[in-house]
Amino acid sequence: MLHFMSGKEIFDRYQLAALKNGLGSREFNYGNILYQALRIEGEEKVFQLLEMAENTGKRIALTYSALSTENGGEPNTVILV
Repeated sequence: MLHFMSGKEIFDRYQLAALKNGLGSREFNYGNILYQALRIEGEEKVFQLLEMAENTGKRIALTYSALSTENGGEPNTVILV
């Protein structure tokens, strides 16, 4: 039987992979993106996006709104790519 992972389980899996593989690894970088996404969008939205990403073979990415790039700010939008 196939187990459907919740967004929280997927998030935790990526965070564990980041810790295991360490600073500078692809897994660490993606774990950092997910953590930033959590700060921007909140748990519910990020966990939903992770479930969609898992089912469609996509990944979460951070991007800038037009206003943010004008001000030289940090990423403030979460998308699937």
